[in-house]
Amino acid sequence: MQPRFARWIVAAGAITGLTLHGGASLRAQDADDAGRDPILERMDQRLAAVAEELVAIRRDIHRHPELSGQEERTAGIVAKHLAGLGFEVRTGVGGHGVVGVIRGGGEGPVVAYRADMDAISSTAPDAVPFRSETPGVRHICGHDIHTTVGLGIAEALAAVRDELPGTVKLIFQPAEESVQGARGMIADGVLDNPRPAAILALHTAPLEVGQIGVIEGMALPGLDVVKVTLSGDGDLEAAAQAYADLFGQVSTIGPPGPDLSIAGVPEFIFAYASGAEPAGEDSWVVQGFVRASGEDQYGRAKSDILAKLDAIDLEGVTHEVEYLDRWLADTINDQDLLDASVPTIRSRVGDDGVVVTRAPIPYFGEDFSFFQQEIPGALFWLGVSNSEKGTVGLPHSPDYVADEGSIQVGARTMAAVILELLRAGA
Repeated sequence: MQPRFARWIVAAGAITGLTLHGGASLRAQDADDAGRDPILERMDQRLAAVAEELVAIRRDIHRHPELSGQEERTAGIVAKHLAGLGFEVRTGVGGHGVVGVIRGGGEGPVVAYRADMDAISSTAPDAVPFRSETPGVRHICGHDIHTTVGLGIAEALAAVRDELPGTVKLIFQPAEESVQGARGMIADGVLDNPRPAAILALHTAPLEVGQIGVIEGMALPGLDVVKVTLSGDGDLEAAAQAYADLFGQVSTIGPPGPDLSIAGVPEFIFAYASGAEPAGEDSWVVQGFVRASGEDQYGRAKSDILAKLDAIDLEGVTHEVEYLDRWLADTINDQDLLDASVPTIRSRVGDDGVVVTRAPIPYFGEDFSFFQQEIPGALFWLGVSNSEKGTVGLPHSPDYVADEGSIQVGARTMAAVILELLRAGA
């Protein structure tokens, strides 16, 4: 996930813009006690048996974070674990990507699950005892949790392999933060042989541990990229600042302030520049970005930006514009897949554990969207905050802390959803 702002605060219970069904309670152990499913029972037993092992794996990955494109150690842990469970394993997919396939004893569809593995740059002190041992790199977006949840799903599925009515493909993706991993894996054939009918994913969020967030429609905006190259014999550095400033003038929503939660916003344009830098002796480059809530907003932003660029008239300065529409695609959840998944999610975490929103969150993006362009997909939020302990799992925040109880919640819930999708023929 690639937010552009790090220091956000989410007050406990103040996730505005979301429809909350009750409080944050861990219902993972008792929500489905009535009418127990013997296959789910065996999956849960396996997950309970390996709970401490999964936490140990998560802490090991957290201590050894790897930036986008460098996930060799993490990929090795994943591949070894999957092979030990009897999965068919393929490595080196689109970089350091790992794919594990488990084929059930019955005929049925193929369902995929994706977990990303990379960490991000951060020099802030780590807030947990199992601190990062890699200077300047930390897991503060939750991809260590994502990876471990994926391995938990693998454990659950392996426990009931013969009863699975179909095939499951687990995709462990590199380079999400650089927006290269999903495209690289797709280009390397990750969705082929066998091709999934659907794909699922979780992302950590500052919901309470025990909660799962469900996003209808656009979950996250994509990203338009605007590259402005300045040249001439004028004051290019001053010109570059003027060109960078115009992006903020296009926004219909401001940057997040210190008290803003990750609330959904129905309609917005969020434009900003990442700065300007020299590109040679006689040229400068300004890089701008646009997130928006729909095609109308993207179109309005593009027209406004191009008009404002053309209106700048500085002596001795000319510019060239490269405008890349949807360099990162919008993350849009498939409604049929949500409809098929939510009852199972509710059965696992209870009514109190389900959080529903119908508006996208403006400040984040996710390259899971590229999988969704190929097959039906759904991204869910995994609550990792713990208000009783005073910890908040807001991605990219320097004081990000993920409650490890979320590993069991995520693995139990998604394993059950996968099973039900297989049973329903996906």
